[in-house]
Amino acid sequence: MTLPRHRSLPDRFRDVSGTRGEVFVTAHRGAFIKDNHVVEAENSVPSIVRARELGCDMVEVDVHFTSDGTAVVMHDTTLDRTTTGSGEIAARRYSELTDLKLIHPGTGRPFEAHLPTLEEVFLALGPEMMINVECKTGISAIPSVAEIAKLAGVSQQVTVKTNSRGAAEFDRVADILARTPDPINYIPILIDQIDGISALRHVCETLPISCVECVVECPPGPEGFPAFGRLGLTPDGGPLFSIEARQIADAHNVRQFINTLYVDPAIPDTQWNGRRDCQLARIAPDSVYSFWIAHGATVIQSDEPEYLLGWLRENGFRMDRR
Repeated sequence: MTLPRHRSLPDRFRDVSGTRGEVFVTAHRGAFIKDNHVVEAENSVPSIVRARELGCDMVEVDVHFTSDGTAVVMHDTTLDRTTTGSGEIAARRYSELTDLKLIHPGTGRPFEAHLPTLEEVFLALGPEMMINVECKTGISAIPSVAEIAKLAGVSQQVTVKTNSRGAAEFDRVADILARTPDPINYIPILIDQIDGISALRHVCETLPISCVECVVECPPGPEGFPAFGRLGLTPDGGPLFSIEARQIADAHNVRQFINTLYVDPAIPDTQWNGRRDCQLARIAPDSVYSFWIAHGATVIQSDEPEYLLGWLRENGFRMDRR
């Protein structure tokens, strides 16, 4: 496919009906993994740059705030796992963190990369690549993220998400978005076994969104197919990738976003993808990528974005952006 030059990537992302067949790739915490090995520090500027150079459409990062209000890009609430420091981020001033190095979470080996601010990450995006900012401190952080995006000149490239719960909180999100002077796109996160179809319908009808992240928990498996249950492998994508869900999303021009992240051993009974994940994709990509695309996903977030991009190009799902 050839991309019409007048349509930017953010414009295409927000127009599902106008981009049939195009699958957008999101690099989880930046492109920090290759072939199941950590090659850059997660949530680092080098991981953002690598994602951009690979041709990813979007990167996902996590944001916390220091005690003096600086937005820093970090997944955990503490510095211990991924930096040379320790302690709660919210209890430290930013000036206390500037000398810290990011480390390999398995070996403790330090990288050259430092703990970045959100502004530094925004400036590393380049003119096209989008970013999905998970506000770890909740929906109240949305205006601050929007203000930083405005100052960095990347508002059109920024989406934000939070792990909200229930219609009342989504209504609060709608109010926050309406009162934010320089609005950015919001991506709600729904969990199929908790939120279900009713929440999908609610966010599509009440929020100004173009994408919804659909978390697929490990299902028990259908009756008569015990192997699905033992493996935790979703046979049909679950309620958020059902025919009804796709009809709701299509009616509101909303993308369905799936994670294919590696299994997290810390949460064995709840994953993001019904076990159709990066691990399986490395040996049977059709069981993961073809499956999710066939069930309606047009955004795939991956820990292996380079591998995913190669598969998509080989199978005709990438538009020529160059």
